[in-house]
Amino acid sequence: MKAVVLGGAGIMGSYAAIHLVNSGIFSNVIIADLNEEKGKELAKQYGMDFVKIDATSEESVREAIKGASIAINAVGPFYKFALPILKTVIKEGINYVDICDDYDVTQKLLELDEMAKGNGTAAIIGLGASPGITNVAAAYGASMLDEVESIKIYVTRSIKEEAGGAIPYHMLHAWLGNVPAYLNGKYEIKKGLRDGKEHIKFPEPFGELDVYYFGHPETITLPRYINVRNVECKGNFTPPIFRNFLISLDELGFISDEKLSIGISPIDFLAAFIQSKVKSMSGMEDVPEGGAVMVAVNGKKDGKDASYAFSGIARMREATATPAAIAAIMMAKGEISFSGVRAPEASLPHKKFINEMIKSGIFHKIWMEEKKEIEELK
Repeated sequence: MKAVVLGGAGIMGSYAAIHLVNSGIFSNVIIADLNEEKGKELAKQYGMDFVKIDATSEESVREAIKGASIAINAVGPFYKFALPILKTVIKEGINYVDICDDYDVTQKLLELDEMAKGNGTAAIIGLGASPGITNVAAAYGASMLDEVESIKIYVTRSIKEEAGGAIPYHMLHAWLGNVPAYLNGKYEIKKGLRDGKEHIKFPEPFGELDVYYFGHPETITLPRYINVRNVECKGNFTPPIFRNFLISLDELGFISDEKLSIGISPIDFLAAFIQSKVKSMSGMEDVPEGGAVMVAVNGKKDGKDASYAFSGIARMREATATPAAIAAIMMAKGEISFSGVRAPEASLPHKKFINEMIKSGIFHKIWMEEKKEIEELK
């Protein structure tokens, strides 16, 4: 059985590819990437094959995935590449997993559901840390309640960790500008990193932070599959001074993608500048590595208020790539079987997947807390 990791030489894709090889499930794992030097080096080191691709070419992607049973897509930014790649994979009748974390293209990917069903293809989208682990944890919490009032996703990400070249584009796309929140059964548009301020206590070493709305697919997919009135994504960076830095650049018009007379757009310059700035800030001794996610599910059980809370800390690379790899392995084993395009909460066995994530060892620690209204101590 052959698996292909598109973007497999990148930060996220390479970790997913290594996980697939170490599982021993696949007879052949192929790294498909534009970076020939890095891809070949990685393939040689781990006993994989390499094929060079141009993600902007349908023919190139088709050739890369030919004969595969499963394709993992780690090519970002996803608002540019996820839709054409998924269309190509579906046409070839190959099962698919991606780590798409852009909210706007997520809706377009879901619209390919009938096309995937027609070709007997199973496609799981947005299966990283957030979205991904957060979706499954939210769905598990919701399944334990009779009524679900709200689901809140809280995220903090340290600037002190390795990230690929697409990350700055996603950061500017998802954390700034107008982003969706699902409030009282309908969508409202909020200003990213500005609206919705809450003070949250994350697990140590991240501690207390003010968080704000940002745009992630959880707000798009969770109301689709769960009867819930409110879904919100809020977060901030560690250290929070990085938020101020991004807001200042946004106010100066640096997120425009219109090319200037010098041949590049402000966002292209800014993406490169952010990578440079992050490297200079990452030397700060009091800044922890990795990131933290929290999922709070509130509602009623037996007519009383009840809630489930999940939280964990991990490095972004492992926490993003491992879920996609685990799902690909579960597909190969026949433990996931459906046709269509679905988000993680609607395509994975919640409890089994969470246990597989715990066993993977990527988390420093994981917490789960249950609260319920009581009338007396028993």
